[in-house]
Amino acid sequence: MRKIFALLFVLSLTSFTKSNEQDIKRILTSGKWFVESVQESGQEPEMSSNKNDEWIVFHAEGKLEESLYGEVTNSEWEYSDKEKSIKVVGDDIVFKKIIEISEDKLTIELIEDVNNKEDVIMINYTK
Repeated sequence: MRKIFALLFVLSLTSFTKSNEQDIKRILTSGKWFVESVQESGQEPEMSSNKNDEWIVFHAEGKLEESLYGEVTNSEWEYSDKEKSIKVVGDDIVFKKIIEISEDKLTIELIEDVNNKEDVIMINYTK
């Protein structure tokens, strides 16, 4: 009897994890995310004067569109539930760790290697 309960418990955890991953993908692909704020090494860098020029769109089929300073780039993305991160493949490969996600808010962390010195960038998006 204990084996049956243990098996049911493991199956429910697996189901929950898969459901959680599907929920995150659904939220990510639910529309256009606009940059609300950016912090780079604790300071806010200069952004476009029109915040509507700064956005990102995750498409369900793995395509990604991103606009910075009004210039749109196209990449591919995939979500890793294990690392809670988004791998973006374009000219470079970038990993965006999800810090917070809800229906209308997304906070990610990027770690860049700038001249052999890590630079942490926090980006807050809203719908």
